[in-house]
Amino acid sequence: MLSFCKYSLVPASFNPWRAIYLDVAAAVINKLEEKRFDFLHFGSSSFQVAGKGIIDISILYPPGKLEEAVAHLKHFGFVDQHSDNPFPDSRPRKDIAVIFENETFNVHMHVIEKNSEEHLKQVKYKQHMLNNPADRAAYEAKKREVIARGTTVQDDYGKAKSPFVKNILNAL
Repeated sequence: MLSFCKYSLVPASFNPWRAIYLDVAAAVINKLEEKRFDFLHFGSSSFQVAGKGIIDISILYPPGKLEEAVAHLKHFGFVDQHSDNPFPDSRPRKDIAVIFENETFNVHMHVIEKNSEEHLKQVKYKQHMLNNPADRAAYEAKKREVIARGTTVQDDYGKAKSPFVKNILNAL
């Protein structure tokens, strides 16, 4: 059973990957299921890399249906991204927390046009990481290094690990 609740911004931390992340993402997607939209669980929690433990999912909308996708998420209680430097309104992220098996998980829902360049990059990146254990280990090492430097503000943490992700994407 899954229920939505208020998102709480927490400091970035390094947590072991847990199989429950896959179950949480599947339950969120199941709860949000709507024939107009597709969903993609991506990011570290989808390819077995330790990190913050935040579940990143994309809601994939057909061309011209951005506002409908955002309205769909708001209906369930998603709120604007918790960030000092949020994604633009043309590519928003909405945040929520969920209670699943008596544990709270933060969810970042990325609102992406289906079959857009960004959607296809997410798919390629996820598949690459699933297929390349050495890159997963290197990504975990990068995340550990960022946290060890004392970077715990989520925005700063994201910026600090971003070059690793960009290097992989540029090589795909």
